Amino acid sequence: MLRVTVMGNLGSDAQVRFSARENRIASFRIAVNQTRTNAAGQREENAEWFRVNVMGRQAEYASQLLKGQRVLVVGRLQIAHFQRQDGSPGVGFDVWADEIQNVGGRPASDSEDSRVGAAVGEPADEFPEPDLPF
Repeated sequence: MLRVTVMGNLGSDAQVRFSARENRIASFRIAVNQTRTNAAGQREENAEWFRVNVMGRQAEYASQLLKGQRVLVVGRLQIAHFQRQDGSPGVGFDVWADEIQNVGGRPASDSEDSRVGAAVGEPADEFPEPDLPF
């Protein structure tokens, strides 16, 4: 199992859906910005996108997150390889969150608590297949 901690900004408001077992799942995408200096000494910036899925009691809180908010996510990483419509290969990063923290200045809608459960009691029984490509 791959564990990951990522910090980034939401690309859109969180969406809610339900699994076949009627479990609430909140999903959102975050952009993780990276800056490095190349061999020529020039600064290069790029962003990697992660899709974050949250189940259980944290899904209620996560469903209130809004575009632009900065969050810290800790969870299990799933890497998926797929073929884009143009035929080129792609890689998708899905994080099944165990912990989410709003580290931005504004709270999630109607919520003053910026921290969601430090840990989830038991792992979920099922994880839906990611719907790729992004």
